[in-house]
Parts: sequence; C-alpha cells; structure tokens
Amino acid sequence: MSFSDFILTIIVLIGISCIVWVLDLNPYSKQFQVYTQTCDNMILENTFCKGIWSDNSTMTFTVSEYSDQVIAQFDNQTEPLTYDQCMIQDRKNWSCMDVATQLEIKVKDGMIIYNEKNNIRQITRLQWLQNKFLNLIKK
Repeated sequence: MSFSDFILTIIVLIGISCIVWVLDLNPYSKQFQVYTQTCDNMILENTFCKGIWSDNSTMTFTVSEYSDQVIAQFDNQTEPLTYDQCMIQDRKNWSCMDVATQLEIKVKDGMIIYNEKNNIRQITRLQWLQNKFLNLIKK
C-alpha cells in the first residue's frame, strides 16, 4: 500500500464517520440528540411562523430499554430529567409519561411528536450545524 492509498483510505473513513455522525446512524448508541427551534411570533390558528425561528438548547435523550426509563439532558440545565413509565421499542421510538405534568412525551422515528398548535419545530443536526456556522459568519 502506497502512501497516497493510505491517505485516500483515511479520507474515506473520515468521510464515512462524518456521515454517520451527521445523520445519527449509529445503531449501537443508546442516545440521540434533538435539535429544535422556537418561533418568536407564531400565529397558532394556522401554525404559521410570522417571526424568526431561533435555535433552542440541544436535548440529549438516553434510552434504557431494560429499566423502561428515558433520561433527558438539556444543554442549559445541570440536572437531567428522568422519565419513568416508558414504553420503549428502541432509542428512536418510545413514549413516556411525565409524572410532574401528566403529559405524554412521544418520539417516533427520532422525531418528537408535538401537539398541532405549537411554536416549536424539530430540525436535523445538519440544519443545526448550518445555523451555527451562519451565526459565526454574521458575527
């Protein structure tokens, strides 16, 4: 194997790793991250955002299929939230009851199911990275 073949192999492996990370394709992970945005001027009658979408803190969910628990960690909070009484299929398909608020949190195919009239939307990791990059350029 020549040096140029070695470098090409390294570049291909780095590229594949980046794709797996951006698309969150790791089947062995028990965690997944959710990136959301909030509209500052939402017209709730027809779920139209008249204002600007702004990024929220990243949420990391750790799913424990054995104990039927999901732990939610928000970037801006020090204490994680623990959801008990969960029905878990896998890390991207589960539902839990929040005992404090008596509301159900449901995730299907890695997407949080929000009620229809909500000023929050979920975005992909790639969109979130793009927003962070564009904010750095603006400054």
